[in-house]
Amino acid sequence: PPTATPAPTAIPERNTETVSLAFAGDIVGQPGLTTAAEAVEGEVASYDYSSELEGVTSTLQGSDLAACTLVGTLSEKGPFGEGYRMSSEMTAALAGVGFQVVNTATDHILDDGVDGLVETAEALYLGGLMSVGAYRSEQLHGIFMANVRDVDIAVLSYTYGTGGVSVADSPWCVDILTQDYMTGQETVDYERIDADIATAKSNGADIVICFVYWWDNTQYYTTPRDNQTEVVGHMFANGVDIVIGSGVKTPQPIETRVVERADGTNANCVVCYSLSNLMSCFNDVYTNLSATVRISISRDVDSGEVWISGVSYEPLFMLDTDDYADYTSPSYRYRVLDAYGAMSEHEAGGADISDLTYDAIVEGVEALRSILGAQYDSANGGAQLAFPY
Repeated sequence: PPTATPAPTAIPERNTETVSLAFAGDIVGQPGLTTAAEAVEGEVASYDYSSELEGVTSTLQGSDLAACTLVGTLSEKGPFGEGYRMSSEMTAALAGVGFQVVNTATDHILDDGVDGLVETAEALYLGGLMSVGAYRSEQLHGIFMANVRDVDIAVLSYTYGTGGVSVADSPWCVDILTQDYMTGQETVDYERIDADIATAKSNGADIVICFVYWWDNTQYYTTPRDNQTEVVGHMFANGVDIVIGSGVKTPQPIETRVVERADGTNANCVVCYSLSNLMSCFNDVYTNLSATVRISISRDVDSGEVWISGVSYEPLFMLDTDDYADYTSPSYRYRVLDAYGAMSEHEAGGADISDLTYDAIVEGVEALRSILGAQYDSANGGAQLAFPY
């Protein structure tokens, strides 16, 4: 005779606390952003980037730790608005909208040499922000650790290359993904990556985050390439929990997976292959689309177990009023818009944007759903992840 139907085993409710992490895309230090932010009084110029960036503020609210990537320098080695060089006043804008951590390991961080790199990291420090991936001094080179509401978080960061600038005399200044960064840029330094992950774990990290500034051959692709998926797979298998990609210039998918680690435990892992440009002057297809990704980290108060429990994103739209000359503040050419906020305001009769811009934002949101994954859209509630039994 058939056996009795087994009774399901009840999973006990957990007493948990949740930490919210927020990740935004690349602030690309193109000259247009600085020129538009400039105000001259007499012979003194100042730069107010806050109006260009303020649209991201609402998407960062309520986060316990928020991070983005700076592509360029905050250096006085040459005129602001030339090359990928911005004024240190950018730090006030970044802190003002809610960022605490800035990834600086990119192929433009050495545009003004090691001195410009140090100047950039120093400006961020003086502005109350933490630079990861590039360092003010050899003594300060190391893995950034933060305790966020009793969750220990480690942050790693690597750039595929340095724009052709050798760091042989200052190997401490920036973390590099490849061993052959001055030539083929193809040989990933997995030994170094594994050592950094091991150090993060030995420092007590519950969650390991890694920023990766991808190769040039990934740019403008809306799906990840083989070199990206290979690096992510290796990082997940060896202890990284969250990978945030940059340098691609267009969005690429978000993925979640349960990974079995070498010690036999399972972990929920998240990769955002590319969050595109948070702020830039690019006008190629999809380059004005971005998102703030919110990742929830749960901690069992009783057992101390920590896991990723949720992923969602909020769409952002980079408005260039030369393309949509209908914004009510024409003195600001570039503005980052909270896409859902701008849509709701327009639908309620707000006058900030016209039907033309509204239609462009709606089209952009649909494109983001298709690229990033509709299941992670905050409008759909995002994705909830169970404890990885």
